[in-house]
Amino acid sequence: MLEQVRAFADKYGMIGQGETVIAGVSGGPDSVCLLFLLKELCLEKGARLYAVHVHHGLRGAEADGDECFVRELCGREQVPLRVFSFDVRERAAREKMSLEEAGRLCRYEVFREEAERLGGARIAVAHHMDDQAETVLFHLFRGTGIRGLCGMDPVRGDIIRPLLCVRRSEILEWLQQKKLSWRTDSTNASTEYMRNRIRGELLPYVRQYMNPQADRHVAEAARELSEVEEFLERKTEEAFRLCVRMEEQACFLFENGFRSLDPVIRKRLLRRCMEETGGLRDVERVHIRMLEELMDKQTGSQADLPGGRSARREYQGISLGKRTDSPAGAVLIPHIPGQTADGGHVWHFSLEMAQKDQIIPQKTYTKWFDYDKIEKYLEIRGREPGDYLEINREHGRKKLKSYLIDNKIPAGERERLRLLADGSHIVWIPGYRISERYKVTENTERILRVQIDGGE
Repeated sequence: MLEQVRAFADKYGMIGQGETVIAGVSGGPDSVCLLFLLKELCLEKGARLYAVHVHHGLRGAEADGDECFVRELCGREQVPLRVFSFDVRERAAREKMSLEEAGRLCRYEVFREEAERLGGARIAVAHHMDDQAETVLFHLFRGTGIRGLCGMDPVRGDIIRPLLCVRRSEILEWLQQKKLSWRTDSTNASTEYMRNRIRGELLPYVRQYMNPQADRHVAEAARELSEVEEFLERKTEEAFRLCVRMEEQACFLFENGFRSLDPVIRKRLLRRCMEETGGLRDVERVHIRMLEELMDKQTGSQADLPGGRSARREYQGISLGKRTDSPAGAVLIPHIPGQTADGGHVWHFSLEMAQKDQIIPQKTYTKWFDYDKIEKYLEIRGREPGDYLEINREHGRKKLKSYLIDNKIPAGERERLRLLADGSHIVWIPGYRISERYKVTENTERILRVQIDGGE
């Protein structure tokens, strides 16, 4: 075990001569193994080892026991320890995130504060090969690109993961051989979290019925994808320098340079622009596709994006930055679920599962749609040439212009209309009707509820 981890750590330059290393120690088997191996590796490198334990305030006496165990362990092994306590539940409620995410943020904030206090240190965490497989599958099932399929890097900034080269079964076997004890977190057996279901149900099934080395194969594939990712990242950096001009909290993407890029690099460049202007939280494939298609739209078209951002088609390309009030005639692409301000009105979008024999109310400014019938993505915009809607269940189409004239809608009002559209197909003419195609039926599975202002 020590030789394997030493070779892995040396390969990725995890611990340098005379450096300082902080180990996150929860008391579980992985972190106990990490502590003992790091003690040996740091001794060999003349490096200083410290430990940090974070009490999340979630498991009562069990968590108190973990803290006592870690204090005793580090005292016995003469590893300096600092313990921190947080009310993770309160933070999760305050910042509207899961307990898992809130706990992770608390841990890494403490790690980095300690690293800074110690004058700069490497932060060692105990993720192993099984964790890598779980992470890759979690990202895959949730929806991700190559970056997510790379899983966790052995080294990322100041974070090092010396145990990524070994399986959990190897860790447990090593601890037992060394007659070392550890603590067991009861929440690891809970199926409340998707990761736990992958760990406790999916992977054991795959090991038993498909391949006992499944975890290792997933982890090895992730490592190969990391090499591909590094190559693509270099190409993306080149494209960023060529095509993007950074502005204050915004960027401008030039059309000529963008169109000269390979489609793979185009998507990555757009993602990089999103990262530079506010981060990637809530950014999904659909938003990257919106930006791609915005480049083909007329000047003045606009897309509403996560993180309070918007993109606008300009003469030479796309400007991307913090959202401002939309000008008249702008094209807005709403985030679903969420809300979008359009002039003096607010559009609210929510998703719900259809119920058997569900009755759809009749309201002028609240409508319900079959979400899975949307072919592209929704836009809030004015009229465009070629717009149409379906007017009966036989998919009979009618041009929007003809519908407005037939219903004697004044020309001035026609120009001011803000429509909900799926490409050229008009989903809803607020104040009038929705297209027959998007109506909720007995076969509907997911319902999109759209409300303008108060909905009446």
